[in-house]
Amino acid sequence: MPEHTNDPIHDLENFGTGGLTVNPMEPALVRRLGDRRRNRRRGAIAVAASVVAIAGAVTPIALLSGNDSGQPPITHTPSPSPTVTHTPPSPTVTTTTPADITYPGNGIEVVTAADAAKLTGTSQEFRDFIATQAQKAATEGASCPGAAHAVTVKKYSAAGYALGAVNACGGYIALWVLGDPNQDPAAPQWQEGMGVQDEWDCDTLSYLGVPTSFAGDCIDEAGAFGPTGTNDIDLGMTAAEVEAAGGTVQEGPPGSCSTMVLPYYSPRADSTDGYLDPDHKVVMIAARPGAKTPERIGLGSSKAKVEQAYPGGQLQNGYWVVSLGHGTEYEFGLDGGNTVTEMLLEDSTQPCTQ
Repeated sequence: MPEHTNDPIHDLENFGTGGLTVNPMEPALVRRLGDRRRNRRRGAIAVAASVVAIAGAVTPIALLSGNDSGQPPITHTPSPSPTVTHTPPSPTVTTTTPADITYPGNGIEVVTAADAAKLTGTSQEFRDFIATQAQKAATEGASCPGAAHAVTVKKYSAAGYALGAVNACGGYIALWVLGDPNQDPAAPQWQEGMGVQDEWDCDTLSYLGVPTSFAGDCIDEAGAFGPTGTNDIDLGMTAAEVEAAGGTVQEGPPGSCSTMVLPYYSPRADSTDGYLDPDHKVVMIAARPGAKTPERIGLGSSKAKVEQAYPGGQLQNGYWVVSLGHGTEYEFGLDGGNTVTEMLLEDSTQPCTQ
């Protein structure tokens, strides 16, 4: 996502006003995953929700004044819907909506795992997740010991999303979500859905199912996913070049496809950010939430928006396929035919992408 010149701390200090912003795989498994992707089943390239922490950016947490204020969280519980009573023997039906918690001041700062206990009102799963994120920030910040290393939580919703800030060698505003449309709904896990310097991307909020009433204002971003690569990784790069750029390659057995994790991202269980062919060259890159094409298409974009941006594309097996020349193409997977839930950049001439 493009960088902005706005000071992210302004947004962090005004959460309430809405400015916030593989292991090697056997050949049969790779082929099976490819078949599942082509058959529109989620999981071949599960799009998780981790996002780029922009190196060298302004560090929001380092600019925060003070730590946890010691005050209890401010819990906003929407007024319950009126009780609806039916003529007996029908029961009385009362509906409520999940509570949102806004912590006072700059939020709750989590430096160590023990600090996560301060996140009163949240689930144990969320506290465990934030504890691991704080440890990750400390590990990544080891190369810059003079900087603050912490995760700060400002808002939390029992509906399954929260927001705050992450601080390692650089800082950004983070949105965390419980699961996403490409994850097994029977076993959702907390993950980072998007990280920004100022404002959220509207399509990504829609994809993650987070309302602007919680996250704040959003904009329609243009990005750098395609036409040749993303995150310093281009189609055709060798495994050595991928790792030199900060990515991670998990090589498969001789003669098979390999997988990779893009730079700045955390690995995800049972999924990959792309494939390398048997000659160890990148032939496919998958987008994560927040990634957008230069034409402002990303996960969560509508079919109508995709067709308007790429009128020369064709619908093939549930994907809007856009030729970029020389065998390279975009593939936008449309869930139910209306919304982008998978976005790929690939060399369609290679067997690892078939």
